[in-house]
Amino acid sequence: VLPCVSKLRAASLALLVVAVAIVATGASMKAPGTPRAVTEFEKRVYALCKTVPAGKVTTYGEMAKQLNSSARAVGQAMKRNPFAPEIPCHRVVAADRTLGGFFGQAGASHPNIKRKRDILAEEGVTFNDAGKIDAACLTSLATQSNPRKGA
Repeated sequence: VLPCVSKLRAASLALLVVAVAIVATGASMKAPGTPRAVTEFEKRVYALCKTVPAGKVTTYGEMAKQLNSSARAVGQAMKRNPFAPEIPCHRVVAADRTLGGFFGQAGASHPNIKRKRDILAEEGVTFNDAGKIDAACLTSLATQSNPRKGA
């Protein structure tokens, strides 16, 4: 057998082994550049986020507390939210009532953060003279549906 043919057979066999492993484990194979699957954790984050009413906000930390997770993990899930604006990730802000991030960007002067502020203002969220969200606009998630239960 020619060396190039045996290398081709080996490569084909290796690809077949990987494909069988993917099918056997139920994993999904996605081409580069295609959206990845939403994780179970992200589904829980998005379900909880959807309970925040227009005109109100919650914090990454409050969401993390309800989900037994971390604020950073919630922020990462928000950054990856493929369902905006139906899942209103713009209603999740930093603990100090500053806007936090939006579409993976941070910093008050970034256009995405300005857009987040505009969307919140259109929904009735108000800001104090220091540019922070008024405390009256915070909502408690403890009284709302909790996707952690029964999960």
